[in-house]
Amino acid sequence: MVSEKQVKFYRKWENWILPLLFTLALLLFTSLRFDYYYSLNDDVLMKDILAGVYTGVPESRNVQMLYPLSLLLSLLVKVFHTSYVYGIFLCLCQFGSLYLILYRSMRYGKKTVGKVLLCLLESLLFAGLLLPHLVFVQYTVTSGLLGAAGIFWFLTGEAAACPGMQTRSGKENGWVCFAKRNLQAVLLCVLAFLLRPEMMLLLLPLACVAGVWKWGMERPVFTRYNAFCYVGVFSLILIGLLLGEVSNTAAYGSGEWKEFFRLFDARTEVYDFKTETILKFEENQEFYTSLGLDETQGALLENYNYGIDDSIDAALMEKISGYSREKEGYFGKTLKEGIWLYKARLQNMPGLDFDAAVEMPFLLTEAALAVLLLLTAFLKRRAGVIWQLLAFGGVRSILWMYLILRNRVPERISHPLYTVEIVMLAALLFMYLTKNGAADEAAQGGMEKVRNPYRWLNPVFVTAALLLVTALSILPRTFARTVQEYAAREEINRTDIAARAYYQSHPENLYLADVYSTVKFSEKMFRDGECVLGNYDLLGGWLSKSPLAEKKLKAFGYASLGQALLEGENVYLVAETGQSLDWLTDYFGRRGTVLRAEAKEVIGAADSGLVIYSLHREEEIND
Repeated sequence: MVSEKQVKFYRKWENWILPLLFTLALLLFTSLRFDYYYSLNDDVLMKDILAGVYTGVPESRNVQMLYPLSLLLSLLVKVFHTSYVYGIFLCLCQFGSLYLILYRSMRYGKKTVGKVLLCLLESLLFAGLLLPHLVFVQYTVTSGLLGAAGIFWFLTGEAAACPGMQTRSGKENGWVCFAKRNLQAVLLCVLAFLLRPEMMLLLLPLACVAGVWKWGMERPVFTRYNAFCYVGVFSLILIGLLLGEVSNTAAYGSGEWKEFFRLFDARTEVYDFKTETILKFEENQEFYTSLGLDETQGALLENYNYGIDDSIDAALMEKISGYSREKEGYFGKTLKEGIWLYKARLQNMPGLDFDAAVEMPFLLTEAALAVLLLLTAFLKRRAGVIWQLLAFGGVRSILWMYLILRNRVPERISHPLYTVEIVMLAALLFMYLTKNGAADEAAQGGMEKVRNPYRWLNPVFVTAALLLVTALSILPRTFARTVQEYAAREEINRTDIAARAYYQSHPENLYLADVYSTVKFSEKMFRDGECVLGNYDLLGGWLSKSPLAEKKLKAFGYASLGQALLEGENVYLVAETGQSLDWLTDYFGRRGTVLRAEAKEVIGAADSGLVIYSLHREEEIND
């Protein structure tokens, strides 16, 4: 028998307990059915830096996230002595975002049944849309989910003019109360920025739209008090972002870090935003020759192993970046091409630079929410939804056009952007479902109540039914895709697991890998938890030539990758089976050294594994 005291306890904490139960249910399902993976080796490297696997000690600067968060995570590693810290943090952020969205939705359910239904619908949609990202975790997606939770928290909060904002000092100080009630939204946005600045900056215009939506629903709209409230909250977000950026700039203020970030920014422009033809030596021979580069150095740029050549520094990479902009422009596509691709994405046309089957669930959910919004606004006589959707659609189009024109729309960017859009539309729908319509407002003003000819069409019932159908149609396909990708990763990563075990069994050696031989591998988040120095590194990549990379090489007694390959008796090269090493032997041959690579060990399958090569200098050649 349930006691009256237990019933009262549940009633008091119901809005906290139900979201927690559904969040834990999803967490339990994913953790029992799958092992969590870092989606890309970018996150693996960040984890290694924070955990001390890369340099031997936990580092407070991991380049990709801003310094305050990186410092905190590195301190947690030192306290708990485990590399699990970063993975736990990402999972907490993702499932915590879901929990906060569910918790804020509870205010729209009048009874327990309604609240359970809301939790069920939102959990199914969350899993149906984002299950692969919950299993294969990536920090850019996590940042987007934090931003989505922050925007949803703000939109579902009390209006500035609500009586709860009044203080003992009067309405003049009510904006302080408004800011306090939205402090969680501010902190979520700041945390998203610290984790992945570019993602939160992309979402900032949509956060502005959310503010304009809510401000526009105040009555009266244009008052000094409202301006203090809404501009104040947005200013708090900007201040948080500014403080994060200033502290990050100060942390990387040394000359060596500044020089590295010049290289890093130019490298990002060339490798992430330009087409592969920019790096092909034959197609751009005149330009590369003018820089003093030969075809062997061009091969290092093309295969991302430029860390071998000390002459490929920040100044040279900036010249390549400038050349790429002159040749392709800041935007990689014309406006006409961008508009066509944007329309194609909206129409979910197959055969383009995105997976139509993967994009479909997001577009389907957005379409369902838009239809429900228009239906609810029509039934409740609220024409304001028109300007709100127009503002949303305009800003959304600009953001998507920017990404399309810049040739940068991977799923780790597009999916969190879709999620924020869905969350915003859902929050707006909640607001319209709970607000009185024109007929009710007229009755409250003493006027004759207008008969609603569509009273039989309950907006809440229609919303629940349509969203349930949408969620149930999406989830099976998403689950099947996740299972398929999981099986593929399990197969592919057998080679990487065997390679790591091989490296650990020979701690006296240093293994340097060809970059593109490792890009298809990922890593399980909670595999071992060790924080010992790893005796392996890449010959290029985004961390190449950084102070951290130099520190790692110094730990093994080398000043550069080129020196390690030529002079290191305990240094071995790692590359895919069947891969030609002409790019390496030709490079050193052009510089007077005949280098012979001898296959010592094959790890994994003969046709898709890794080969461990020992390197030998045969003779010196004078020019």
